[in-house]
Amino acid sequence: MIKVTTLSLAGEDDRGSNYLWDCTRTGEFMLCYRHAGSSSGQHYHTGISDNKNPEIMFLLTGKALIHWCPVEGDEIRTIEVVAPARVEVPINIWHQLIAETDCCFIELNSMADVQKDSVRVWRTDLEKMFIEK
Repeated sequence: MIKVTTLSLAGEDDRGSNYLWDCTRTGEFMLCYRHAGSSSGQHYHTGISDNKNPEIMFLLTGKALIHWCPVEGDEIRTIEVVAPARVEVPINIWHQLIAETDCCFIELNSMADVQKDSVRVWRTDLEKMFIEK
């Protein structure tokens, strides 16, 4: 259910590279830096905020795992995301981002959107999954 789209390379030369994407959202966005091994999320969104329906983020640098599960489900799935990539998380999908490396991402929503439409749920089954490895 989570959609990951690799960004298309628009150009590259000795200075670096350029990637393009289309964004219909406006307003305040969040730029996030995460250290390797850190966790973000452990929540889902209900769609109260238009900017969380779906949640859209762009992983700019690094690599991350996203654990996810439908709110009514019990099977946690994992998807690996490698920058640069666009990630879309629909409403009623519980999700958690684990930074595999230091990484940077942009969320196309404000902190007010996060506070207005985030339902925090600690998945104890995830703890068990990590302990068993």
